[in-house]
Amino acid sequence: MTFAAAVALFTAQLRANPAAPRPPFVYETVEELHESKMLDRAFDQAQMDLGLVTPSEMQRINSAVQVDHSTAHRVIRYEQYG
Repeated sequence: MTFAAAVALFTAQLRANPAAPRPPFVYETVEELHESKMLDRAFDQAQMDLGLVTPSEMQRINSAVQVDHSTAHRVIRYEQYG
């Protein structure tokens, strides 16, 4: 399946049901890993194309590290504890 075909497929699914689940992230070979990652990217693109999420929301959802913006701006000087 191509990326464009996957985006079209997920766009149709999300139009029918905006709460449609993400594709499963299951793989046994490297080729299946690449296919799974491509499908995940296509699903994300379809969600953004339909306006279900904004790019910043998508970045937050896909981020491995969740940032607390209320404390992210603080600078810690470790020398004061030494």
